[in-house]
Amino acid sequence: MIQPNSPRVVVLTALPLEYEAVRVHLTNLESSEHETGTRIEEGSLPGTPWRVAIAELGEGNTNAAALTERINSWLKPAALFFVGVAGGLKNGVELGDVVVATKIYAYQGGKQDPTQFLARPNAWDASHRLEQAARHALRSDEWTSHIRSQRPPRPPAVHLKPIASGDVVLNSADSALSAQLHHTYNDAVAIEMESAGSARAAHLADQLQALTIRGISDKADGLKHTADAGGSQPQAAAHAAAAAITVITALTPSTSASNAYPAASSAEVGTARTPHNGGKQPTADGSGPQWEPMADAVEVNWRRTGHNSPFGTSAAALEIHLVPVPSGSRIEVRRLAQLGDQLIRTGREDGFFTLSELLDTAADDQHALVTTAGGQGTTGLAVLRTGQRSAWQPLPHDDMGAVLDPVELPQQITRLLALLLRLPLPDPLSVALGIGIDPATMVSEDTMSRLPRSTAQFPMRHDLLRVHPDESLTMKELNAKSDSVAEELAARLLASFRTPRRSF
Repeated sequence: MIQPNSPRVVVLTALPLEYEAVRVHLTNLESSEHETGTRIEEGSLPGTPWRVAIAELGEGNTNAAALTERINSWLKPAALFFVGVAGGLKNGVELGDVVVATKIYAYQGGKQDPTQFLARPNAWDASHRLEQAARHALRSDEWTSHIRSQRPPRPPAVHLKPIASGDVVLNSADSALSAQLHHTYNDAVAIEMESAGSARAAHLADQLQALTIRGISDKADGLKHTADAGGSQPQAAAHAAAAAITVITALTPSTSASNAYPAASSAEVGTARTPHNGGKQPTADGSGPQWEPMADAVEVNWRRTGHNSPFGTSAAALEIHLVPVPSGSRIEVRRLAQLGDQLIRTGREDGFFTLSELLDTAADDQHALVTTAGGQGTTGLAVLRTGQRSAWQPLPHDDMGAVLDPVELPQQITRLLALLLRLPLPDPLSVALGIGIDPATMVSEDTMSRLPRSTAQFPMRHDLLRVHPDESLTMKELNAKSDSVAEELAARLLASFRTPRRSF
């Protein structure tokens, strides 16, 4: 159901893998259908005030133009992004790099004389405000923390350059089209098939601010099939999505807009900035989740071996556990045996596990477990027979140790909660939430923008940091207000971290 009073941006994609690369960043997703059948999903972007609507349009500029106009008229967003993959046209623009289009060329317009083709191009500049937001937000490699796939061996480069767009899949460096692009559109560094249509529709909408962000999945050089077979498309889509999410996060609704946005128009985009409140936002209805004190303590199975847990441990990781309250019926053992493949599928769909990552699975009469392979288990999902759901993944780190970033932490918690809520399990009435860091000895409170660091300060503490639950939350509240729940859990974890203890 569309929420007309929320500040909104729209992200358009052409391919399913591009759509999924954006979708995994959003929480509390709801589907809506236009009267003509066009469908979108809309969700919250953790740590921001934005509602983000996503749509999969299919390939081609004709589709993109028609559906951009329709979605803009329907949703009236403050800004529109087209996000996906593209072919690279220049040396120095490598697979996995991100191109933010400063200009879109529609390269197919022209006149064919008996001896030559005379180009008559159309071109549309990117929104100045969105381009400036991208230059600011993507200036350092910090944006790569949003990549929800296997991290590349090198940080992807970001190029702010023109893109060529037409209804041709270019897979040759020696074709007439390649020569035309080189001769007439020499500053274009990438080629794709939708942005000209979308940019034209945005231009006709007068005040709609639009920006294209693409990840390079091939070099348009005859080796597209080889690059695609190597997994370049999902990786490029993940990089483009991460860059777009970073830019959206850097935007804020215009302060000139009313606090109650009229249904006929969305909030304007204001100046890009870094929130001074750590990215925290109130819930949609202005109230926080309703925590209920528990008379009796619940037992949390933490992941540390030797401390009543079946899980392993290695590098400093954030762990979250949802324990059913009250403890009720147990999961059947035969069901646990089936859960391994489902945990892998859900984790990969969410970007928690990458498609190329080797995984270890285990199941017995007490739990089902999936972790990254190699004996380290630094990232994992587990379901216990008691109904407890658990997820853990490494904190950001460099050679000096792990970083607890007060701005990034609520976003990481929100992503883990969203993953746990998607697991194919019946929901209990309520849950108690345990959160911790294990091991915590080489963890320091810092900002990811400082990575890699030359100095760091570590508090004097033992190697376990655990916030034991003494309150419960209904699953309805958790689903509806997961962003606020994440902010509260982050605040509790940071408070505990800032008060080192010598015993646990």
